[in-house]
Amino acid sequence: MKRMQIVFLLLLLVSPTLAAEPAPEEDYRAVAGKWTRNDQTSNGSPLQVEQEISSKKSIVRVFDLNGKLVHEHQARFQLQRMEQVNVFIYFDLEVTAGPNKGKRQPQPRSFAYRIRNNQFIQIEGLLKEDPSPARFLIWWKKTPPQPDA
Repeated sequence: MKRMQIVFLLLLLVSPTLAAEPAPEEDYRAVAGKWTRNDQTSNGSPLQVEQEISSKKSIVRVFDLNGKLVHEHQARFQLQRMEQVNVFIYFDLEVTAGPNKGKRQPQPRSFAYRIRNNQFIQIEGLLKEDPSPARFLIWWKKTPPQPDA
């Protein structure tokens, strides 16, 4: 029930009349690092998902129950602010491991997000023109950000 309230609140906040602005560097520092969350396959087998964010690039890796890499993709991204909502926009996505290796998605996709303590809260399917179904994900901070090389 609480998730539905959050989704409803975000729907009210993210209206087409709000103008997006580029996010300041502090937002990029806040999302930088390695994040992790649990998921599952369609048949219920557990998956471990890691996301490494640095230098305006995101790499997502999915591991099966035995720790085997089953999927990896990378994308460039940019951050924006819309009033009180942060927006993560990723583009130039390329699958780099797994059965869909080589598949590309050049068009941008967006989701609302929030960083709170050691959580990266991601809400998909709310922004205008987003074809994704509504989905609420919580990532947990695994490591602090690394300085760019």
